Amino acid sequence: MVLLAAVLSVSAGACGKENQKNSQADDNQTDTQDEKQDAKEETSKADQVSYDIKKSVTLGDYIGLKVSLPNEYKVTKEQVEDYALSMAQYNAQPVYKDTNKKTVEEGDIVNIDYEGKKDGEAFEGGTASGYHLEIGSDNFIDGFEDGLIGAKVGQTLDLNLTFPENYPSTDLAGAAVVFTVKVNKIVKEDPDAKFELNDEYVQQYYQCETVAEYKKKVKSYLEADNKKNKELDTRQEVINKLQENCEVTIPDELLDARVADSIVIFTNRNCSDGTSLKDYLTSNYNGMTEEDFQSDITNEVQTNLKTELILEAIVEKEGLKLEEEAFQEYVQQQMEANAYETAEDFYKANGVNVKSGEAYERKVFLCNQALDMVVEQAEIKYGVAPEEE
Repeated sequence: MVLLAAVLSVSAGACGKENQKNSQADDNQTDTQDEKQDAKEETSKADQVSYDIKKSVTLGDYIGLKVSLPNEYKVTKEQVEDYALSMAQYNAQPVYKDTNKKTVEEGDIVNIDYEGKKDGEAFEGGTASGYHLEIGSDNFIDGFEDGLIGAKVGQTLDLNLTFPENYPSTDLAGAAVVFTVKVNKIVKEDPDAKFELNDEYVQQYYQCETVAEYKKKVKSYLEADNKKNKELDTRQEVINKLQENCEVTIPDELLDARVADSIVIFTNRNCSDGTSLKDYLTSNYNGMTEEDFQSDITNEVQTNLKTELILEAIVEKEGLKLEEEAFQEYVQQQMEANAYETAEDFYKANGVNVKSGEAYERKVFLCNQALDMVVEQAEIKYGVAPEEE
């Protein structure tokens, strides 16, 4: 059910007339306290829209769809070798070679031993040997790197420094400390050094005893990634076929309401600290205007609604019913995957309010059942380009 949830995640929805009846039955079970709470919250505009799904969608063929994807989704030995090496190289530390320099300058890479003390006692994380530090990289607190400029190779010096007030460790935030630093040598990166993937390296960085064990883990990772991509790509291609085969007319009132709800949901998610939507877009979307944002949202909602209405029509035609136990398992999975503490938090994040969010997630789940059925009954070929069918 991954794909449809992602496709429909931006906006909150209303059901057609038939599904509204089911929704009303569920609503009657909501306790009075929740109804009062929802009354205080913003109302979903889409929940107030009625439409006839049979007038909105003319279903074409959806059983036995012929779908082809060019990818075979197989992990080859060459892929494992390439990925294993590239990941190891990416995480590898640079190889350095010694220089003849004797005095530390801005931009130098120095090999140092250091020990930090607060009130005369060494503190956790403040000691290292053979550490490579580029002077001017700002990797250490203010004064540390500048304090080494002019130091001589072999020299040991004390740096009297103060941690910033906003330092993550409360024990060290704003604390006065002394770092005793020995400058072992001045080095530079060796561009000719050849990376070697060996047992020692994977033991240190990947908790594997041997390179063979490391590559086995890489293969498992690639296979899992392939499996996920295969499912996503297959479901998307099935959706593409459904859109080709079915005629959809999106009611204007529904589109407008869903766009309005989507903007509210986006604002609730990103501007809860009081930041205006205009300021948030300016800071996080390269100065995007509210008009451009609404245009983008409208295009996205329009695309999502086309898929949603087709699947809703299939739900109605096939008489599919939501299984409550399976739905609750889905909700629990979403809570765990997205760190929601309660189901209400999950619903509120995906709706204008808790009530509309739950109704929408029930719709997503039921539409996914329809998509599951269509995928299961499709004739799918892998490793074949569509034009080769």
